Amino acid sequence: MLTQDDIVVMAREGDMIDYLVWMHYRRLDVLPQVLQANRHLARLSADDMLHLPDGTPVRMPVLADAPQLPVVRLWS
Repeated sequence: MLTQDDIVVMAREGDMIDYLVWMHYRRLDVLPQVLQANRHLARLSADDMLHLPDGTPVRMPVLADAPQLPVVRLWS
């Protein structure tokens, strides 16, 4: 579900959707949620989907879950 707190990122010429997701969330497991929130991207050609045109809006939804970071133990 989209909320008013979602952020819209404007793609620069040639940006890829997974790059924008990584830069915003620092994780890629949320790519399906971002694609769900951006159904307008399905209207783009296959080439434009891989390399977004300049100024393409990409909605980054607010996520309910926090990323699961691995526990690193320096000492046993």
